[in-house]
Amino acid sequence: MYSNGTEEFAWGSELQGRGRMSLFDTLVGLSIWILSFASVSIGILNLYIIKKLTIFHNAFGALWVSRTVGEIGANAVHFLYSGPLTVFQIKNIAPHFGIAAYTISYLFAAQACAMNQYVSINRLLAVYTPLNYNFIFSKRTTAILIIVTWIEISALMALYFVIPCSLIGYSPQFYEFIFVKSPECVRDYSLLGTITIRGCTVVCSASLIIDIITFYKIIHIKATNKKAAKEEAFRRNVRFFAQTAMQNLSMMFALTVVVLLNNEAQIGKSALFITAFDGRILTYLSNGLSIILFNPEVRKLLRIPIGVVSSRVLTTSAAMEAGINNRG
Repeated sequence: MYSNGTEEFAWGSELQGRGRMSLFDTLVGLSIWILSFASVSIGILNLYIIKKLTIFHNAFGALWVSRTVGEIGANAVHFLYSGPLTVFQIKNIAPHFGIAAYTISYLFAAQACAMNQYVSINRLLAVYTPLNYNFIFSKRTTAILIIVTWIEISALMALYFVIPCSLIGYSPQFYEFIFVKSPECVRDYSLLGTITIRGCTVVCSASLIIDIITFYKIIHIKATNKKAAKEEAFRRNVRFFAQTAMQNLSMMFALTVVVLLNNEAQIGKSALFITAFDGRILTYLSNGLSIILFNPEVRKLLRIPIGVVSSRVLTTSAAMEAGINNRG
């Protein structure tokens, strides 16, 4: 307990449970637990798919693997900690566990977010500069890009423990990651957290712009090169693009809600907190499912009848198809 001169201050109380369970807490916790379990399972399936299918043995596949590892790590934290703590509302739990949950989860999540931006650039270059693609996204360059990104994200997360009044942790009371108030802090939010989440939003917005430019090129090629538009190699390239665009759209929605909340402990906004938290998990889940929905090779591997999905998904993607050779 700390004293600020007028009242006692319990550091980290935001990250502890209420000490009693309710039906609403149980439903929210179960939603977190079920969605995170499904996301982790689909993520592991993605790794198996990429290992088995040679069409993913390239730069695109390497970036997708790194991103998937990030999503698995982030959701594993929710499955093991956030979900159960929300259900049981344990009060006498050390706040450090909640802080660790945020740090580990966001380390993996931020890395996954960065990888998806690289995938958007990967698809852009595959469409616009197919002759230079292999040189730009060589095995060596891709490996360095992934390693450096992991190091940079790790350094960013370490700053939360260096810069005063920056700590954030998972709160079972608010169902979201919340700023940890301390006696020396005059503000109710983490400045570093604010900068980080807004930075992620800007990057995600840039990725949407890149996707639009890529989509324009695809339509242009379709209109000017009918022969190429019928090539299977190009159709696969378009499906890879669709996977990326699907993630950017869903993540942008989740990030918008997070920016509005800004990790502040705001009473009466449970619906927004739940939307932000579960929205991110749903984004990861949709990412994992996209590789199945948009690729008949994957469904063949998993022995899923192609007709089950193709009549809806492939009809939509076919409208975007144009022809270039698949460079990765």
